[in-house]
Amino acid sequence: MTEQKPNFRKEPIQPSHENEPAFNVFLDEKLVAEIRGRDPQHQTVIPMRELSDYEEDKLHEFIAAMYSDDEY
Repeated sequence: MTEQKPNFRKEPIQPSHENEPAFNVFLDEKLVAEIRGRDPQHQTVIPMRELSDYEEDKLHEFIAAMYSDDEY
């Protein structure tokens, strides 16, 4: 059985106090995380709700793809 890839989308929000970009990430219509910063090694990910292990893995792939040329 193959799981369907989660439908994540991002919306820009007020930049952080350090003027780094910030986004809310939604899974379907539910807010699942707030992302602050551009560098994947030093960004802040604030979870807003519990995700399954699969959804969490896909969230991290989505976040990494936001700042690369890779498609999610």
